[in-house]
Amino acid sequence: MTGGTGSVQFFRNSKVSLAAFLVFDVLLAYWLITLFQARDEVNSVNTLNLLGAIKYPDPYRLTPFHLDDQHGEPFLVDDFKGQWSLVFFGFTSCPDICPITMTELAQAYRAITETPDLTNPQVVFISVDPKRDSRLAVKQYVEQFNSDFIGLTGSEADIDALASQLFVAFSEVDREEMNPNKLGNELQKSDDYMINHNIHLSLVNPKAELAALIRPPVRHESLVEAYYLLVSE
Repeated sequence: MTGGTGSVQFFRNSKVSLAAFLVFDVLLAYWLITLFQARDEVNSVNTLNLLGAIKYPDPYRLTPFHLDDQHGEPFLVDDFKGQWSLVFFGFTSCPDICPITMTELAQAYRAITETPDLTNPQVVFISVDPKRDSRLAVKQYVEQFNSDFIGLTGSEADIDALASQLFVAFSEVDREEMNPNKLGNELQKSDDYMINHNIHLSLVNPKAELAALIRPPVRHESLVEAYYLLVSE
């Protein structure tokens, strides 16, 4: 009887030990997986930072706005849904930064579309100069870079409704600073002014959420690599 009881006790102890070992093994595996995931995430963040990209851990959901595209069709928040979007704010008479950025965007877009298994983005240019940038002017401007690009315009208030959500501010440069020799009515009639605005790119995910920002200066090689990392995660 004693031997039988000892065998049962040993068997029970063995089961307890095995269960404890299995629990420990599962916890160890979970810890290792978490550790590797955290390390990979840190490496990814560091890589993105080197590429000029800032990824938001919790993307910002965009709220409703109303703009018009270069064909006169409304562009609403739902038009961001279903695809990734690269968004840039600028103005058609910008002498340097805007055309340089748009050129880099065009080169990046071409490279992305030629890369197998990489989701093509929609590229959206939004004018921050509604006084001078008519729908036709925006249409002609974006088509210089790529006929697939979307150009948007609207009232200053409508533009700001989206711009503020993408951390873009814009303002007309004081005309007196631009034209110190012009006074009175002549000054008021002048169209010789510049627009100050943020020049980063915004990456909007298929849920119409701000997922990341791309810091300037934009370079197409870095943009393609950053885009790949951001949309593949």
